[in-house]
Amino acid sequence: MPTQNPNPTPSYDGPAAGRRIARHLIRIAYIAAPVLAAIAALLVTLNAAATIARLLARLGADPAGQILGGAATVGVLGLLLAVAMLGQHTPTRALSLIYLVAWLPLTVALSAAEAALASGLATTALAQVGQTIATLLGGLALLPAVTLAVASRRPDSQDLRGELAHYLASTQKLVLLTATAGASVAFGIARGMPAEVAAFVAVVLEVSFLLALARSPTHPLHAGALAAFGSVLALVSVETLSTLSGLSRLPWLARIGEALYLLTPAAGLAYIVLAQLVQPASTRARIRPTQPMAQPDADQPQADQPETQPAYSLNGHSLNGHDPK
Repeated sequence: MPTQNPNPTPSYDGPAAGRRIARHLIRIAYIAAPVLAAIAALLVTLNAAATIARLLARLGADPAGQILGGAATVGVLGLLLAVAMLGQHTPTRALSLIYLVAWLPLTVALSAAEAALASGLATTALAQVGQTIATLLGGLALLPAVTLAVASRRPDSQDLRGELAHYLASTQKLVLLTATAGASVAFGIARGMPAEVAAFVAVVLEVSFLLALARSPTHPLHAGALAAFGSVLALVSVETLSTLSGLSRLPWLARIGEALYLLTPAAGLAYIVLAQLVQPASTRARIRPTQPMAQPDADQPQADQPETQPAYSLNGHSLNGHDPK
């Protein structure tokens, strides 16, 4: 009878061993991928910060300004990304996403401007845009720092789309008001007005428009003022763009804009006076005299009203001012 080998040689299944090796490699790849991605993101971030620091050095910034410039661009970009991805407060996350859309092109433009200057293409439009943004960098970095702090006090609605719509609408108003103010100043300067006078008229227009916008639901006067000041701003902006761009000239629109532009201070003052003479609908409803209630007929029995007895004090006189009978 044949005897069995007490120490048999194990047999290996080639396909099964290959699958086990593949599973181990996939597990290692899952572990290593986040680490490699973090290292790559860190290297790209450091490269962008160094590029922006070199650009600021070309513009004459000191070492402290170069470091702060990198922090105001790449550092703010990383902070916004962290808040948008890891934050739990919905309004803050929505505002961070909006700033991300603006801050990423800003950082790319600065990096591209440094590349253009380093290659000798200093006259390109990209280099000029980068230089302009670099000079405004200190003030621009205040926008996310201040508005994110304000947004953190807003109640959390747990509606990311609603918060995005709210902040996008506010951003649109801010951009349009800034653009129309600049167009008003350019409108006056193009016609030989001093810069301070043009700025004064622009401030009067914008403040009157904002005041009418805030009060428009309360009275028809404010709604009419909103339409009037908005029309003036629209006319001035369209005429300024048509003049500066050279695409088309509208002489009749220019004449109308000039007449309304000169009447702006008087119109703003008249609106303030009229706003003090009218009362909002809520105030009229609050001070409206109450109508006297109909007295019940003496012949009809008052079944629904309980009979009230006079209250007497201890000295024999009634508390309601009448003597007891």
